[in-house]
Amino acid sequence: MSASKNKNSILVLATLGVYLGLALAGATPQVLAQAAMARQFDLKDELEHRDDLDAKPPETFRDSVQVYLDDVEYFLTGLQRLTANGKLELDDARFVVAQSTLLPCTVSNKAGSYTAEKFLASAKSLEPGLERFSKLLTDGYSLQDCLPNDKFPGVEATSSRFETRFDEKEFLVEVAVRKASSDRATALAAALTETFTVFRQPSNSPIRTSILTNTSARARNDQVFVVTRLPRAGLAPLFAHAAK
Repeated sequence: MSASKNKNSILVLATLGVYLGLALAGATPQVLAQAAMARQFDLKDELEHRDDLDAKPPETFRDSVQVYLDDVEYFLTGLQRLTANGKLELDDARFVVAQSTLLPCTVSNKAGSYTAEKFLASAKSLEPGLERFSKLLTDGYSLQDCLPNDKFPGVEATSSRFETRFDEKEFLVEVAVRKASSDRATALAAALTETFTVFRQPSNSPIRTSILTNTSARARNDQVFVVTRLPRAGLAPLFAHAAK
């Protein structure tokens, strides 16, 4: 009973955080209500998903890179299916989703501070895939350091941010994580860059090959950015090639 009450409290606080974030971004009352309700159900799924993550946390750079590549490929494969099934006109598709996350470094942690910055999609058919992808990007792939913060006094927390968008120029995924120092950020970026090369195999699918070719890791001050950029003009040919 106590665990259930705690979960409900977490859901209320997190939903309120999303509501306020969207309000500051200028969303309409209808959009705010829909987003808050959708996020409440998403968070229930997220709590269950984190139970699975707790059992098998990423332990190496290779694990984190593997999961990131899998997540991006899964999302792009979903876009391919939508276009192939006539549920999405790729030429007209646009979206942008961004969120910042602060997670306390406590044993079996399942809750934190989630600040929704943007969630815009040009078609309803895009929304389920974007919601799922957003949940996968939330925790920064366990690459960030536990650091002091203003949100959770007395408890260190990890800080990350993601943005994914599809605009007139490109498909972008950017995951940013904060490290304890610029030296640690530089070391992580170098390790990630080296690890990405391990996955470059001739047997990769066309989509996986394109992701690897267009993904990089870089450090800036105390942050590390993992960025995938695919030219918009190349997506339709890529999907056609992958479908063969």
